[in-house]
Amino acid sequence: MIKSARTLLASLALGVAAPVIGTSPAQASKCPTGTMFNPITKVRWNCIFPITIGGVRIGSYDKLDKALDAQSASAPLCACRKGLQFWFGVKVSFWSPNRMIDVVTEPGCMMALGADLMATGGKLQGSQSSISDGTNTRKMFAQMHYYISPVWKMLDMFTDLPCIEDDGFDVALVTEVLPTWQSGSLGAIIQPEAILFGNPAAGLACMADSAAAAAGKVIDPLFWCMGSWGSTYPIAGDIHFGDSVEAWAGLAARGTFMMGRLGALTISSSDGCSFRPSPIWTKSRYKLQLMEPVKGGKCVNIGRPGALWTSGKHAPGKDNS
Repeated sequence: MIKSARTLLASLALGVAAPVIGTSPAQASKCPTGTMFNPITKVRWNCIFPITIGGVRIGSYDKLDKALDAQSASAPLCACRKGLQFWFGVKVSFWSPNRMIDVVTEPGCMMALGADLMATGGKLQGSQSSISDGTNTRKMFAQMHYYISPVWKMLDMFTDLPCIEDDGFDVALVTEVLPTWQSGSLGAIIQPEAILFGNPAAGLACMADSAAAAAGKVIDPLFWCMGSWGSTYPIAGDIHFGDSVEAWAGLAARGTFMMGRLGALTISSSDGCSFRPSPIWTKSRYKLQLMEPVKGGKCVNIGRPGALWTSGKHAPGKDNS
């Protein structure tokens, strides 16, 4: 699950839009049943905190919320427009579960729907392989499914508040139909900037992002880095890994980045009163929570080292989540 923080405003209301993600492992396995998304039991609700209302924080402190708190405190009131109507109110920010991602080794396995809906005849299967370069690292390939899953709307909460995204549940993307996800070389054709970041100098910059991620922070300008999870490029289903759960999270985060490159990602504006397109993600606005096969006990920032949060999260034989 990924939660993303966006400051939104509503007339005396709430509003931060955030994504939810469900990730999955990387060895071929049958699609499990009984994984239908239940927003009441699957969401780690303590991750919505802290909530900031007009600059006043409620709940625990989170390093990633510093900029949002400052934004809300400097201008606690603002206006937003919905259609032809303007609304005025108090600015509220919090972490909201709004998106969900499956990372699966069984093609067509829609974990959020609890069913295998796409027969591929054994093709496009996920895999793992060792890399004989002396580093003891491995390479994983998996498919990704991106869902729009606005939990507040699904629970019929805050539906009377303007200036909040009100999309319904939908399957926004399945990578099985994307040739570019199956091949990093094909991906480079439509994402030519990947060539700029596929060099040792750009890789060394990611060391700083990895150190920041271990401390619970991220470095937003290093958008091509995912901390300890690797690089956002190439935007494909292959990823190098040492920790399986880390790799699932890395592919889920890469899927979020890809949605931005496809023009399907938004973020709150600088004043926190509206949404704007986000072709390049702002990593500090996202947190992830593992939903399947083992529910995560906490939400983690992009790139957080697996040694700090993945223990006991890979149930034996459960390779889709």
